[in-house]
Amino acid sequence: MPRIRFALPHIIAYYVDRDYIDISLSRIMPLAALCLFGLLTGVIFNHGLQHPYDKALHLGFYGLLTLSIHAFFCCRLRISAVAAVALGFAGEGVQMFIPGREASLMDGVANGIGVVIVVAAIALWRMETRKIDADTQVDETADFGELQPIRLSSSPSSRGVSDR
Repeated sequence: MPRIRFALPHIIAYYVDRDYIDISLSRIMPLAALCLFGLLTGVIFNHGLQHPYDKALHLGFYGLLTLSIHAFFCCRLRISAVAAVALGFAGEGVQMFIPGREASLMDGVANGIGVVIVVAAIALWRMETRKIDADTQVDETADFGELQPIRLSSSPSSRGVSDR
């Protein structure tokens, strides 16, 4: 079993090795960025500052949420998107019952647009990497690709030479 490069407490390292939980930087960074983004926006709103970019914050947060779900749980992109959109609309629905909060359909739409932007970016990235991989495979086989067999025959017509 592969070992984790950074030091983990023994009890966590045991389960990581036993169940092969991949705790790599590419899986943890989107989650860390999401937590930092949420912490910073929470500090802005908890201090009573009115932020004019409320919808942009929704776009960013739910885009990072989609990326975090996709990277950390290593699930299909459409599952990540559906989970993030469901969490966005559920969060807006819960706000109807919290005093001092207001549910907004436009916030839910902004959440969905943030998810769509990240899904589109990941899909474009994958499409470009597949194209690059396909192009490199074609270039590698171009040198030795489809060789035509040589015919060993004595008749001139079989070699493409006409009698005229």
